Amino acid sequence: MLVFFFLMALANSAPSIDVKAICKPARDAALPEERAGAFQSCLREETEARDEVRKSWGTFSTAARSDCAFPSGVAESYVEMLTCLQLESGKGFGSPVTTPALKPAAAVAPKPVAPAKP
Repeated sequence: MLVFFFLMALANSAPSIDVKAICKPARDAALPEERAGAFQSCLREETEARDEVRKSWGTFSTAARSDCAFPSGVAESYVEMLTCLQLESGKGFGSPVTTPALKPAAAVAPKPVAPAKP
């Protein structure tokens, strides 16, 4: 019976994770002069992912929420959770890539170089 109530609670609200605890390893792994920036960047990314997870939680299938909310062997992170939810749901796939940095290979191939004359 307790498991049923846990699953119902899981289905209705996104899990809560401490973003500062998630970002502590990023800060600790950075060079001393980059620690503050690494921590702030991580906090920003995790907060944005948390907001998206909370906003979209009800749109993901129960199976996706169950698989991604507390995956075994994976560090808890909103970024990882959101990625898992999107992959499980197939969201974002099938649309063309519009990011300029991700152009097709033919568009960014180097120009041929003429052979050197003897």
